Amino acid sequence: MPYFKTRKFLWLVSMLCVFGAQSSWPQAFPAKPVHLVVPSPPGGGSDILSRLLAQKMTESFGQAVIVDNRAGGDGIVGSEAVARSAPDGYTILVGNATAQVANIFLRKGLPYDAVKDFAPIAGGVESITCIAVDASLPIRSVAELVDTAKKYPGKLTYGSSGAGGAYHMSGEALKAITGTDIVHVPYKGLAPALTGMISGQISAVITSVTVVLPQVTAGKARMLAFLEARRYAKLPDIPLVRETIPAFRGSTIWNGFFAPTGTPPPVINRLNAEFVKALNAADIAGKMDATQVIGGTPEQFSAYWKGQIELFGQLARLLGIAPQ
Repeated sequence: MPYFKTRKFLWLVSMLCVFGAQSSWPQAFPAKPVHLVVPSPPGGGSDILSRLLAQKMTESFGQAVIVDNRAGGDGIVGSEAVARSAPDGYTILVGNATAQVANIFLRKGLPYDAVKDFAPIAGGVESITCIAVDASLPIRSVAELVDTAKKYPGKLTYGSSGAGGAYHMSGEALKAITGTDIVHVPYKGLAPALTGMISGQISAVITSVTVVLPQVTAGKARMLAFLEARRYAKLPDIPLVRETIPAFRGSTIWNGFFAPTGTPPPVINRLNAEFVKALNAADIAGKMDATQVIGGTPEQFSAYWKGQIELFGQLARLLGIAPQ
């Protein structure tokens, strides 16, 4: 074979090998265990969801999916561990609204770039949050809450799980949009805030459906509206805040999945497909009360995440909150 033809032949063979390897890469992943890093202690919502998904994805992958709790620093310890790991798809962060949004505005000197160091894979679930009032109050809707607050400025109070958190931010957003004076009372958790309301210390709470529903059933609390963008299918008669106040946008409680930046797109897409499939499995959905699946493509989840960052930034500026 002439020299130049031999060279051309070898070049074609090498290109076929390269493209063949690239096309088989997504199918070959994973070739070893995948670690889901949960930046919080065992027992929380993200941990419970991660363990359910890990079992489902282990079956699908044929490789172990291991939950690795790395608690500390409101998610900073776990987030840094993933940001510093190899971008190969084997170390995944189960991010959340605190670690991947609030810390940007509340924490100085993060040991990683909270946006640039992570590649979105898929959304997890969004917790259903609501405004509820003491059942003894003659307030049965968001409109009545706003009217009462305007009639009696500074007399109504609402509790949250703490200053600067998503529940507090949502309450302040409602006040700013409606021009009302409702006094915020921070508690150390959702349960103490609810106890404060049903004992008469405060008028209302912004909380999760899971926490308040037993008191609603017992007739001690009244749920007025959900803070999310769509109604909750299990309680279809409860309206949304934005149905009464269209401009309202609350800070949402959510989790989602991230890889280190630089992870190959085929691997991201394979992980996305597996997460979305597992999230929508009937046996998973049935075990996650008071949540809605976010899911979506990597691009859709990225838009959701960036929207949450923008919203939290607006609320932080409104409240004059600066990183500490």
